[in-house]
Amino acid sequence: MRAKPENRILAEKLRVEQGLSYNEISSLTGTSKSTLSGWLKGLLLTEEQRLKLQEKMEANRSTFAQRAWLVNRERHEKAHTIAVQAGINVVNELPKHRSIDELSLAMLYLGEGSKGYGRVQIASTQANILLYFLAMLKKLYQINETRLSFRLNMVNAAKPHEEEYILWWKTELRSPHARFLRTQYDPRSRVTKITNGYHGVCTLTYYSTALQQRLINLANAYISRSSDG
Repeated sequence: MRAKPENRILAEKLRVEQGLSYNEISSLTGTSKSTLSGWLKGLLLTEEQRLKLQEKMEANRSTFAQRAWLVNRERHEKAHTIAVQAGINVVNELPKHRSIDELSLAMLYLGEGSKGYGRVQIASTQANILLYFLAMLKKLYQINETRLSFRLNMVNAAKPHEEEYILWWKTELRSPHARFLRTQYDPRSRVTKITNGYHGVCTLTYYSTALQQRLINLANAYISRSSDG
């Protein structure tokens, strides 16, 4: 019978007497884990050694998961920074022309707005979206603000905060005299606790059939032209 290699004898000793893991034995002997698997798979460990190995493996998994999380977070943050800068670069390249603003407003309305007859309407939980939409309406079309209204849609649990949220939206939209219609509450909602940052959904409505048709047709004309190549 061929004598066992010295590395194998040492590996078996480290496994049986000290209960070391394959990673630890591989590091000490310079033997690959695949080779160790063939050498050591039949060796029996005491219950104490088995439990220690299990603890080591769980600790290793936890350490690996933590390292992976840090690496992934760094990658995400780097990708986010690159994406933000790319967006800024594109915006900086755009010509300062009314057509750019009008097209962006039309595309936003086509994608996110309500197309009910006779009105331009858009709803959002994000104040910056509505602020932009409102600012562009005023800048591009000098809208008649008597035709402009807002309405909050909220869960029933938010009723005690209604006035506070309306004030918050007026502040965010830079419209202290904005006309808010009666707030609507969702009777289907089972939410009982309001989370931080919740301010409901705000709907902006401007009554103008002509403006609605202008925005829709502008967006569709651009899409049609771009699709034709």
